[in-house]
Amino acid sequence: MRTKSYKELRWILRGLSGLFIVGFLIGESSGEPLINNTWIDNKILQLLVAGMGMIGLGLAWKWELIGGIIASAAFIGLAIINPNLLEYGLLFIWPITAILFIVLWALSRNRTEKN
Repeated sequence: MRTKSYKELRWILRGLSGLFIVGFLIGESSGEPLINNTWIDNKILQLLVAGMGMIGLGLAWKWELIGGIIASAAFIGLAIINPNLLEYGLLFIWPITAILFIVLWALSRNRTEKN
């Protein structure tokens, strides 16, 4: 893959993760939260885990591997806490973006090792 393609993919992933973070924050601050449960402690835990996932996507802008791992682990943790979240199709943008950040890191790392 060309270096220009890496830059293009990096900016596409940054834009996608940025839109997801903003959309998630707007959705959670509106009247109808995506993360909804009857137990207040569980809701706080879900919000903390989701916040870690958003931080992971933000960190992936600078450090693709670390941010991608944090965001992926947070999504898995959130899915374990509340499996009903897997019914929301748009929510899968989160782990797909995180995995693509990890793939981008691996591809760009292989490229620099060959040169």
